[in-house]
Amino acid sequence: MPPSRIALIAEVLESVVVLGRRLMVENATPLGDVHLSRSQWDALFVLAHSSAPVTPGSLAAALAVTPGAVTQLVEGLRSRGLVETTRHPDDGRARILQLTSSARGQIERFERAATERMAPHFDALDEGQLAQLRALLAAAASDPGSDAT
Repeated sequence: MPPSRIALIAEVLESVVVLGRRLMVENATPLGDVHLSRSQWDALFVLAHSSAPVTPGSLAAALAVTPGAVTQLVEGLRSRGLVETTRHPDDGRARILQLTSSARGQIERFERAATERMAPHFDALDEGQLAQLRALLAAAASDPGSDAT
């Protein structure tokens, strides 16, 4: 890979990291006094944004962790009243993980407030540029081994 391409990728990643830090540092406890690990936040994000039912196995795959790790992770979230399990509608043996209604509301409020707080960082971009940035980042975030390009 040419050095100039590597340098550009490094600059993009640096900008993404800076924005990520600003997002999380400015609101270190978005769920009030509930403190969560990075893995727990990642699990909540997957549950909040998945378009398909999330099983423990699909959550393990999404987080690239073992099923045992997901069991511990989910138990910690369940004990805080953030996650609940229900029976899968198509397979009574399987379980579906979902946010509690309280957690869903808290996360929606956090994401809305975070988006509003971060909006000034994007003032230099018009709506077309924002749409292009969204598409470019989605393409970069996709799994290079999948056919979804």
